[in-house]
Amino acid sequence: MSPRVDAGRRSGLIPGGGPARQLLFADLHNHSLHSDGRGDPEQAFRQLREAGLDVAALTDHASIPRHQLHTLGLHQYPDAPALAAGRLAPHSIDGSTWKRTAEIADEHDAPGEFTALRGFEWTEPWLGHVNVWFSDTYLPVTTPGSLSGLLEFLAVDEPGALFGYNHPGREPGRLAGFERTRERPELAARMVALEAFNRTLDFLFEGYLRGDRSPIADCLDAGWQPALIGSSDEHGRSYGLEGKGRAGLWAPSHSREGVRAALLARRCYATREVGLRLDATLNGVPMGSSATGPAGSGSGSLAGRAELLVDTAGSKYHGHPVELQLITGGASAEDAGVRVLHLAPARIGELARVEVQVPDDVHWLVLRVADPARPAGSPAPTGHPADCWAVAYASPWYS
Repeated sequence: MSPRVDAGRRSGLIPGGGPARQLLFADLHNHSLHSDGRGDPEQAFRQLREAGLDVAALTDHASIPRHQLHTLGLHQYPDAPALAAGRLAPHSIDGSTWKRTAEIADEHDAPGEFTALRGFEWTEPWLGHVNVWFSDTYLPVTTPGSLSGLLEFLAVDEPGALFGYNHPGREPGRLAGFERTRERPELAARMVALEAFNRTLDFLFEGYLRGDRSPIADCLDAGWQPALIGSSDEHGRSYGLEGKGRAGLWAPSHSREGVRAALLARRCYATREVGLRLDATLNGVPMGSSATGPAGSGSGSLAGRAELLVDTAGSKYHGHPVELQLITGGASAEDAGVRVLHLAPARIGELARVEVQVPDDVHWLVLRVADPARPAGSPAPTGHPADCWAVAYASPWYS
């Protein structure tokens, strides 16, 4: 017998109710005293559950070991500022704290009620940060200034692990330009998450004032096919605070296995709004999917006339007007690489049906649910249609 799913946790896009895929609210990126956070790891999961989250992870830093910082040099970094950044490695987990995090997660994991996960954040201070979930072991930064050690670890040592890019574009190295490695093509299906929200920030135009293109557009243009999520990246003593990033996961079960399945299927969305439900299809294809074929396949086409269906409900925005923004990449540097293909009015709590025309040169599409009456809160190109507050991001559709 399939488990019952509360009506508020069921998508309005599944005919007749469909399978019992339920909405889980998740925060997959948090820190504690085990690395550079101030929060008690023994209390973190309890606080996250009390804050109304269904899924939570502790992902403390695994960085360049402190005793190796004096050995770093320009043979590893492109210039002196990059080297100086590399030497700012945060305090990291060790074998004992890695083991204890697993014990704490197991103590709080209650299938059907609350899902607790252990992960780690691979942290190269100049290059960027990468969350890893569902691994048996962890990896400090063994190749400073390069992703090669992490990619080898994921491909060879932990072939079942999933990973995602955190606060993309914040660090100067921009995760090696988000380039999709040709040496490890098998990793594409397991790169499952890209943070659209981190803490209180929207990362669509991160780095714009430095002259950088959108890290979200650059990552998707590079050929990665992740889900978009939000995370609180908590370093304080209180977990699950309102106003910070979180994710919605459409999972087949409320369990670690269900969370893993939702991430692999990219059936996820990003938001900063507590209790917001979002689901969307394009010509009947769920968000987070290729036009044809499984996630990561890159087959099919998005071009042509399409019907966008959007189901929203809940949060303080329930009943309020919003704008549906269908965005893609390929725009000029003046627009930070972000092109808005279509704008449509909608209201949270009402099913939206929108007809759109997708150009031939589009390889991915992202639905951005926005409040155009509210300032974006971070720098963006003047007059850009997406220069307003993001309520949520659906995971992309891919060609």
